[in-house]
Amino acid sequence: MEKRIVRLEEDLWRIRTDAGELSESERIELIEYFDEIKLPYRLNDSALSIVGEVDRKAVFERLEHFYDGRAEVFPF
Repeated sequence: MEKRIVRLEEDLWRIRTDAGELSESERIELIEYFDEIKLPYRLNDSALSIVGEVDRKAVFERLEHFYDGRAEVFPF
């Protein structure tokens, strides 16, 4: 199963694959999901991040829901 790595960098939760940045189509899917559930995010230089004010538990719950059956979510 694929992996997604989530890491708090400064004030943003960065989401990556184990090989690097997310694909454009996956980024678009996540943006639509975040908009739907009203989760605040930022897009910087095509890197999608969740704002750091969102607590760790909420970040991982939502990402695990999104990736259920598609990828495992790991902290870094």
